[in-house]
Formats: sequence, structure tokens, C-alpha cells
Amino acid sequence: MHNIKVLDCTLRDGGYVNNWSFGQENAQKIIFGLQKARLDFIEIGFIGKKETNSAQTLFNDFEKINAFLPKNYNKNSLLAMIAYDTFPLEKIPKIEASSIGGIRVIFKKDKKEEALKYCQKIKEKGYKLFINPTYVDQYDDNEFLNLIKDVSNIEPYAFSIVDSLGVMKENDILRLYFLIEQNLKKEIALCFHSHNNLQLSFLNAQCLMKNCLNRELIIDSTIFGMGRGAGNLRSEFLAQYINNNFMGEYDIVPILKIVDEEINPIFKKTPWGYSVPYHLAAVNHCHPNYAKFLSEKKLSTEKIDNLLASIPKEKKITYDKDFIQQLFLNNF
Repeated sequence: MHNIKVLDCTLRDGGYVNNWSFGQENAQKIIFGLQKARLDFIEIGFIGKKETNSAQTLFNDFEKINAFLPKNYNKNSLLAMIAYDTFPLEKIPKIEASSIGGIRVIFKKDKKEEALKYCQKIKEKGYKLFINPTYVDQYDDNEFLNLIKDVSNIEPYAFSIVDSLGVMKENDILRLYFLIEQNLKKEIALCFHSHNNLQLSFLNAQCLMKNCLNRELIIDSTIFGMGRGAGNLRSEFLAQYINNNFMGEYDIVPILKIVDEEINPIFKKTPWGYSVPYHLAAVNHCHPNYAKFLSEKKLSTEKIDNLLASIPKEKKITYDKDFIQQLFLNNF
């Protein structure tokens, strides 16, 4: 039996396209279809403090999750994501009172210490804990080894390589993978989350699938690659690849049915996929919203590249709308 699992995060990461406004009925159909396709994990949205409406897969209360779940759902396969410092621990119920089986926590490097304490508390509540440090390309080897050591002490269900800017190439993936393989406890699964700015998501996932043989490997993907800007690795491609090469048993047809009925109408209204501005954002290690802003100003490729290159390092990974507006005005 292969050690590879698929984690679909359409309702969470794909939500950047449509402001998470999938609607309860469509979200139920997506979850039902993915479970029918036998995908291993389904991330149903973000949990946070922000007030949301009933159509969004954004939840400020665990009770609101129930309205989005189909009948006869598999609790153990359902996950949600929390960005550290956006949801109080005391509002997270113990696993017995929850509709989901796992929680993924994301955090930036400067919040690591506090975030890992938060993660430990979530694990103590009984959830499958996924620790997802963002912008892992920003860690040097010593910083990443220290992070691995801390994660091993917590013993989560999974630890993630998160290519937040879609900038990582095969050598970057292998560098982090071998640091993890040699230093992370073997019972902790490795997860991989990528963005497709350089069209390398599928290639990088294949690299890990061919190398990660001694621990559980979980690959993130979205239906039809739904995601901000260039989008993500496609769930239907990933599942078919595992079927063909690792004796997977995923049913692709229910995923394609979701593409036709739920995802295509969103794509026609707000398309995603490869574009030169998002490519330049990745090359310059910048948040994709900077590229979106500049492309909407109808600038030439050369001007977009020059402006992205001029953004100071401390401003690159966190989008600052006021900053990019002023930078644009200063130059044009």
C-alpha cells in the first residue's frame, strides 16, 4: 500500500478567488463529491474571529461548520485552518464536541514560539494537528532545524513544507525534505502545500512522492487548481497520477463532476491560472497581490518587474496596499 495521501483545500485556499462565497449547498456538494472520490482529507475553510455571512466557508464559531456538512460525512477526513492569533483557544471545543477531526495552524517565522505553544494546546484537545509554517524558503538551515526539533517535541500528526509564494524549485524542495527526513520523528507525516506561480507545483509534488518513502506524505491540492493568481496543484491531476504510479484507488469522476457543476461557473466569472505578473511576483519573492495591483494598472512587463524588484525585503511577503499604491505614484 502506498504512503501518499491527498488533501483537498478548495474550500479554504480556493476561497481567495471568490471571497469564500461557495454557499452552503455547493460546499456540501463539494465535500460529498470529494468523499465519494475517496480523497483522504478535505479542508473545509478558515476558522477565525472575523464576522462572516452564511454563504462563506469562513467560520467564527465551530457550530457554523455544521451547516456546510453533507449527511453521512466522515468526520476524521475533515480539517479546517486557523491562522495563529486569529482565534482564541477557549473557543475551540474538545474533539468529542467538534464536527471536524483535524486543525491546521499557519504562522510566520516571527510568531513561531507563541504559535507552537498554541499548537500544543490544540493537540491536547484531541485533534489531528497539522503544523504549517508559512514562507519556509525564508528559513536558513539552522532556523529550520530548530523548528523541526520543536515540532518533533510536540509530535503533531503532520508537519508541512509551505511554498507560500510559489517560488521553490526541485533543489529547494529536496534541501528541506532531507533536513526533515533526517531530523523529524518518523511517525510524523510530511505535508506539502504549493502555489503554481512558476508552474512547478506538480513537478515538485512528484519529486517528493519519489523521494519520501519512509513516512506518510500528504499533498495539498485544489479542484481544477482553484486558487489566487496562478492557482494551485489540481486535485484531479494528482489523484490520477497516484492511481497510475502508486496503486492509488481514487475515483476521478466525482471530482470532474464538481469541476463541471460547481467550479466552472466560478472560473468563468473570476479565472485563475498562469500569467506573467504572477510569474514575476514569484521570481521577485513578492506577495502575489502586488502583482495583481500592478497588472491592473496596465503596466508593461518590464515596469512590473522593476517595481517588484524595488520592494524592500521586509515588505515583500506581506501585502501592504498603501505601500504599493505609494510606490506606484512615486514612479508614475
